[in-house]
Amino acid sequence: MTVRFDSEALAARARNLGTLNGMKLLFVTLDVPPSPAFALLDVEFYNANALSPLPAKTDFTLTGGTRLRAGLNPGEVQVTQVSAGATPNVLRLRVEPIGDYSTYTLGITRPEFDPLFASIAFKFRPGCFNLNCAPGSDFSPPPDEPAIDYLARDYDSFRHVLIAAMMQRVPNWQPTSEADLDQVLIDLIAADADELADYQDRVMNEAYFATARKRVSLARYARLMDYHIHEGNQASTWLAVQVLMDHTLPAKIGAWTGDQWRDARAVIFASEADQACFAVLNQLDVYGWDETVSAIEAGSTEADLTTNVAGMSQGEADALRDAFLATDASGAAIVSYILIQQDLNPETGTVNGRDPAARQVMQLLPLGGAVARAESMKDPRPDPVTSADRWFVRVRWLAADALTRCYATQTRCDGQLITGVSRFYGNLLRVTQGRPHVTTFSAPGSILASPDDFSFESKDAAEYEALTRQIGPEQKPWGTALRLTKLPLAFRNTAPGGDEPTRSTLRVTVGGIAGAWDEQSDLIESDGSAQHFVVETDELGVSRIRFGDGINGAALPDDAVVSCEYRLGQGESGNVGADQLLHIDDAAVSAVWNPLDVVDGRSPQPPQEILRAVPEAYRRIQKRAVTLADYAARAEEIPGVARAHAQYAWTGSWRTVRVAIDPLGRTTLDPAFARTITDHLDALRLIGEDLEVRPAQYVPLDIKLTLCADPDYWADDLWAVLENEFSTGFTPDGRPGFFNPDQWTFGQALHASQVIGRALRITGVDRVLSLSMRRWNAGLGGALVTVTLTPDMMPENVVEKIPVAAFEIIEVNNDPSRLETGRIQFDILGGRQ
Repeated sequence: MTVRFDSEALAARARNLGTLNGMKLLFVTLDVPPSPAFALLDVEFYNANALSPLPAKTDFTLTGGTRLRAGLNPGEVQVTQVSAGATPNVLRLRVEPIGDYSTYTLGITRPEFDPLFASIAFKFRPGCFNLNCAPGSDFSPPPDEPAIDYLARDYDSFRHVLIAAMMQRVPNWQPTSEADLDQVLIDLIAADADELADYQDRVMNEAYFATARKRVSLARYARLMDYHIHEGNQASTWLAVQVLMDHTLPAKIGAWTGDQWRDARAVIFASEADQACFAVLNQLDVYGWDETVSAIEAGSTEADLTTNVAGMSQGEADALRDAFLATDASGAAIVSYILIQQDLNPETGTVNGRDPAARQVMQLLPLGGAVARAESMKDPRPDPVTSADRWFVRVRWLAADALTRCYATQTRCDGQLITGVSRFYGNLLRVTQGRPHVTTFSAPGSILASPDDFSFESKDAAEYEALTRQIGPEQKPWGTALRLTKLPLAFRNTAPGGDEPTRSTLRVTVGGIAGAWDEQSDLIESDGSAQHFVVETDELGVSRIRFGDGINGAALPDDAVVSCEYRLGQGESGNVGADQLLHIDDAAVSAVWNPLDVVDGRSPQPPQEILRAVPEAYRRIQKRAVTLADYAARAEEIPGVARAHAQYAWTGSWRTVRVAIDPLGRTTLDPAFARTITDHLDALRLIGEDLEVRPAQYVPLDIKLTLCADPDYWADDLWAVLENEFSTGFTPDGRPGFFNPDQWTFGQALHASQVIGRALRITGVDRVLSLSMRRWNAGLGGALVTVTLTPDMMPENVVEKIPVAAFEIIEVNNDPSRLETGRIQFDILGGRQ
C-alpha cells in the first residue's frame, strides 16, 4: 500500500513515541578512496530506547539495489558490524560491500521500534556521474478527455455542448422538460460559464488602453499620461433672496424646480455654507437725484443706492451701509456680490416685454475685507441740493464686472414718471446642484441604521469591504473600499482638458479621528499616515471610495465608522433656465429666483473622447522637464514670474537643477512664492535630479554719464527728466524706465550704446561727453573693470559693454539709501544759465 503522510501529524507522532524508538536520520561515510571496501552508516534515532545493550547485526536488514543486491547471502550487501555512536541515540553500522548507485533501505526488526520509523532509505553514492541520472518512472497512458469546443462563448453554445456530452456519456439520455433536475443543472452551468466567458473577454479588453471599456481602467491608463478624465460636474448658480426679516439661511438649504422637491423631474440645488440675509438688501433703487438720473450707462462700476428711489433718511442709510459692511466670524464681508436686474420694460413701464437677459451679477469692491470697504464707502451721503432728508449709499464693483449694457432706472409713459425700471438686489445665495445625502459605513456584520429618504438630506447605512491582492501564494490586505449606495455622485466644477484633477463633493470623516480626509487622484505619493482617499466611478455611475493600506495612505482603524456626506446629481441636467428655482424650504424667505441661466453643468467625458484625447495629451502640454529650457519655461508659466534661468549643479552625490527666478516688477523673491514655484516644478522634475529654487543674482552697476545740455533748457529740469528716464519704474507717459526690472533678464549685457542712445532721445540733451560703467563692489567701492567712453572714442566701431553671466541680471535702483543696489550719476554741463 502506498500512502501519503501528513508531515505535521507524523512529526507529532515522532515526538510522542514513549518507550518506543525509531530511525530519524542516516549519514553515509565511505572507506578511504579510490577503492573503498566498506561503508559506515551513522544512524540517528529519535531517542536512546532499545539501544543498550547494542542490537545484534541480525536485527538490521538491508533491501534494495539494482546491480548489487542487498541480502544475507554471501556477496550481497549486508550489515557486518554494530557499534555505539558519538551520542546515546546514535549507532554506527559497518556495511560490506558498498552498494551501487540505486536506493537501499535499512530496516530494524525489533518490536521496540515503531513500524512507521523502523526503516529509512539511503544511497551509498548520492552523486550522479553520467548523463543517465533521471529516476525511473512508470507512467500510465493519459485518460480519455472529452472533446472541448473552444468556440463556445455564450449561454446557448455552452448549453449545446453540455447536452451533446450527456448524450454521448449517458446511455439513452435525451433532453426532456426544462423543469427536470438534469436540465436545470445544465442550464445553471451554462449560465455560469457564460458569465465567466464574458468576464474573460472583458479582462482581456482592459489589458490595453485601446480596447479598454471600463471607465475605471480608462481613468487609470490616462493618469499614466498625466491626463485626468473629466467626471462631469454639478451646475451652480446664484439665487436672489428676499426675506421677511434679517435671517441666516443654513447650509444645505435647498431650492428646486417645480412645486415639490420630491417630484421625480425636480432639479434640486442646495447651498454650500450659511448665508446671512438682510431685509434692507431685499430691493434697492438707484437714487434719482431729484428725477434727473434715468439710466446707468454701460461700463459703469459704481451706483448710488437707496431703499426707495426718492431717497432715504439718514437712519435708513446707516442701516444700509451697515449691511454692506457686515462681516462673519472670520472677518470676511458677508455681502460680496450684488445683482442688477431689469424689472420693467423701459418702453412701456410694465413687466410685459421686459428683457430677461438684462441681468448681471457684480463683485463688490474693494476685496480687502470690511475695513477696506468702509474706507471706500465712507459714510452715507445726503443730497446737498434738496431740502428733504434724502440720503444714499454709493457702492463700487470690480472693473472686470463693469456693466455690459445700459440699464434704464426710470421712464415716462403718457407723461407719467415710472421708477424702478431696473433695481439692485443684495441678498445673493450661491447654490450648487445635487440633493444632500449622508451614508454611514460600518464594519461587516454591524447593525445598520434604517434609511431615511423622506428628509431633504437623505440618510442610509452600509458596510464597507476589505480589499486584498495576490502577492505570491498569499492574499495580502490592500486597503478598504466603500461603495456609495446612491448615484450619481456629484463632482465639483473643474476645467475640462485633462490638466486639472476632478474632485467630488464628498466630505469623508472617520469616527475617532478629527477633521475630514482629503481626496486624491491616487495613493502613490501618500505615505502610511496620510489621511487620503480615492474616488473611482465606473461606466454605470457607481462610485467607490478606496482607502490606503498603511503603506500608501492611512488604513482605516479596526471597526471604524465612516461618514460620507455628498451630493446626488450632476451634469447637464442641472442647466436650467433663469427664473426656474422659485421654491425654497424656509418660512423667512418671501421670494426667491435664479436670475441667470445655469450653464456650467457638464456631463462625464465619454469614452470615445477619452480614447482620442489621452494619446495626444503629451503633445499639447509637456508635463515633464527634460532639459534646462523646460524647467525655465514651466517656471515662467507661473503668474508673478517674469523670467527664469536653469542650470545644473553637482552636490557631490547627485545632480541638482538650480532655477533662478526673476520676479515680475521687483527684485526680491518672497519665500512663500518660492515655495509655490518649487511645488510646481517638483511635479515635473526627472527622477534622480534634485531641485533648488533661488532668486536671481543681481549685478549692481555704477554708472556716470556726462552730457551737454541744449542752451534753451535748464540743467535742473533736464536732470529730473533723466532721473525718470533711467528709473526702475515708469516715465510720466507710461513707458518703462531704462532700468525697469522687467526690461532686463538673465545674461543680458549692458551696452554703452544703449545708455547713450536713451540719453540722446531726451529733448534738451545736446550730446554725450563721456560714459563710465563698472560693476559695483560693496567691499572696494567700484569694480576694477571699468568701461569708459569719451567723444574721441565715439567714431570707433568698438562694442563696449558690461558682460553678464548666464544667471546674472543687471540692477541699477539709484536709491541713495542703498547704493549697493546700483546707481547712475548725471553730470550736466552747459544749458541755460
